Amino acid sequence: MEEASNTNPLLVGLFFVLRCIIPLAIMLGLSYLLKRMGVIAEPPKPPPDWNNDTTNNNHLNHGEGGVAHAKS
Repeated sequence: MEEASNTNPLLVGLFFVLRCIIPLAIMLGLSYLLKRMGVIAEPPKPPPDWNNDTTNNNHLNHGEGGVAHAKS
């Protein structure tokens, strides 16, 4: 089979860019429509005492790394 040597490189570049931009535009448009219809909601704000040091609900103690961290 012969290779097409008369293909314009600008046309190939344009097709490559369109191949990336069209799916991105579809995903962003779908996300916009879902937010507009109320299917996707903004996350709730944290409680007012979330970031003060009197509660231990927002950070782990040193040495408690969880599953992903080795405990010493």
